[in-house]
Amino acid sequence: MSTTTLQRTRLFGVLAHVDAGKTTVSERMLFLSGRIHRIGEVHHGNTTLDHGAEEKKHGITISAAASSFRWQPHGLAEHHLTLIDTPGHVDFAIEVERALRVLDGAVVVLDASRGVEPQTESVWRQASTHGVPRVVFVNKLDAPGASVERCLHDLRERLGARPLFLQCVREDGTLVDVIEQQALSFGADGTVTRSLVDETERRELLVQELAEFDAEVMNVWARDEAVESSVLHAAIRRLTCAGQLVPVLCGAALKNRGVPPVLDAVVRYLPSPEDRVLSHGLVATGAEAPVGFVFKTDVDAHVGSLAWVRVFQGTIRPSDTLVVRPSSRRERVSRVLGLHGGHFEPMKELGPGGIAALVGLKSAKTGDTVTAESLEVVFERLATVEPVVELALTAKSGDDQSKLGEALRRACLEDPSLRVRIDDETGQTVLCGVGELHLSIWLEKLARRDGLEVKASAPAVSYRDTITGEARVTYRHVRQNSGPGQYAVGSVKVAPAPPGTGFSFVDDVVGGVIPAEFIPAVERGARAALQRGVREGVPVVDVEVTLLDGLMHEVDSSAMAFEVAGSLAVQQAVERAGLCRLEPVAKAQVTVPEAQLGAALGEVSARRGVVQGMSTQGAVAVIEAVMPIARTFGFVTSLRSRTEGRGSVSLTHAGFEPVKS
Repeated sequence: MSTTTLQRTRLFGVLAHVDAGKTTVSERMLFLSGRIHRIGEVHHGNTTLDHGAEEKKHGITISAAASSFRWQPHGLAEHHLTLIDTPGHVDFAIEVERALRVLDGAVVVLDASRGVEPQTESVWRQASTHGVPRVVFVNKLDAPGASVERCLHDLRERLGARPLFLQCVREDGTLVDVIEQQALSFGADGTVTRSLVDETERRELLVQELAEFDAEVMNVWARDEAVESSVLHAAIRRLTCAGQLVPVLCGAALKNRGVPPVLDAVVRYLPSPEDRVLSHGLVATGAEAPVGFVFKTDVDAHVGSLAWVRVFQGTIRPSDTLVVRPSSRRERVSRVLGLHGGHFEPMKELGPGGIAALVGLKSAKTGDTVTAESLEVVFERLATVEPVVELALTAKSGDDQSKLGEALRRACLEDPSLRVRIDDETGQTVLCGVGELHLSIWLEKLARRDGLEVKASAPAVSYRDTITGEARVTYRHVRQNSGPGQYAVGSVKVAPAPPGTGFSFVDDVVGGVIPAEFIPAVERGARAALQRGVREGVPVVDVEVTLLDGLMHEVDSSAMAFEVAGSLAVQQAVERAGLCRLEPVAKAQVTVPEAQLGAALGEVSARRGVVQGMSTQGAVAVIEAVMPIARTFGFVTSLRSRTEGRGSVSLTHAGFEPVKS
């Protein structure tokens, strides 16, 4: 693939809070580019990207979906774009995380009447963590209470961004391109009519703002010369890719207003694959040995196992042999399938910046790296979402019970935020997930895809323990049977760690009293003890374990012996340090008409919610609260009942807090 072709390639995602209009925006992009010839609507269940049975039923995006198309921006050459539409519901945040690992840029969609919502904050932080440059589209400009100014304020105050509004909205609702000083009129078929207008003052303010950040613009502006549009576009691109500014545009996607300029902005301001792969220490001209990242695995009823791969370097073709790392398994690619919603399109090759589903990589799992045999590149594995809600499952028949384990194993491979365990006391199979909706959707999938009828218990939360103090323990593990014995002595200290850090291990041994090759075994034992827990099988989190000292035997010491010693030493130390039970909590944003504010506050209080703030947006009241996830089950239904169907709730996971009596 030539450098010019790569420079004209974009791989971007569309991110948003649920109901901000993200899939509607994506559908318009496909239509405007000519990729589809009929616009589907979310409320009709016929969009290209929300193609799954559960997505159509519930009217929300559940799985990330992709499509590729061509777009020629105003005044530029044609570009090749690949779009990934992601879920907006917090229960499916793993899909956003997977997408962000492979995206070069993103379009963040805001609801103009709601501004920055809780899940917007979450996906924004995820994008910042992965260094993904963003463009913002303020959607639903025609909605009651819509305010671009409030959205700009939220971007600054709630997200810490520096928004650069590239348009203005005249009193008659006309959108104006400030850089080109052109009024924009949008036809239903996607055509854009441009007419010159005078917005000199607004353009000058935009130039001044850019001059604060960009030396080239400053040099031209300081000489009191006219700053050409090309200079401004180049500066915005540099600043966007560097994360210093965020271009903002607006419109109403459902009414086919404002989407073409967003596609233009994707091309003008977001990075190409060539720009992004340099941060991985790779090149991207296509001539090198291939390197790709498996960001998702799936099972299709007709095709079989699929590995969704983003190529960072080189080219992958059918019949190529790749090495799946870190397992080092050699696998042969039988087919390369381009993605278009729920349809697959055979491809002859997949080059840098491209994503596709590869058939034949049977051992590939989410987070694996695929490379040529000559390379040993391994990308960092995917961060997973902590499951906090669980269901006990029982198949309705003996035949289904035997199939259930295999079906759940496949489900966990597809969705890394799922966990399955067997309850020690009841022997029941327990499915753990991110939220009530997350588990409900997977039960529907088990019934539809695997034909399994499963009885499920009421949702329950997964608790955690943490320690309240420090403790030190020396544990002697000595066993002597016929033949070699086991000998290991370990002295450990446990201490509370900052909330959310999980587990950390410090090797403070001096003098080589424990050989270096046995230290990892002690760490494994410590980790296992905390995961196993010391009361009721509840895992212990946010603990720092320090290995202080130990003893070994020249004959009887082994890694296994030190793993046992480390595990039992930590278990005893945790018991001495004292335990505190933690429960998962959620940040809730409750939106109701002001007349129903009292009823909403009563519902929040009844669910042990702690109100952290209240505000009004026109005739609408917004309550910010934190409440136990165990008390959020059925919250939406109950709130709607108490507010005549006019209340809504948005929940975002907010970690763990001590259980209050």
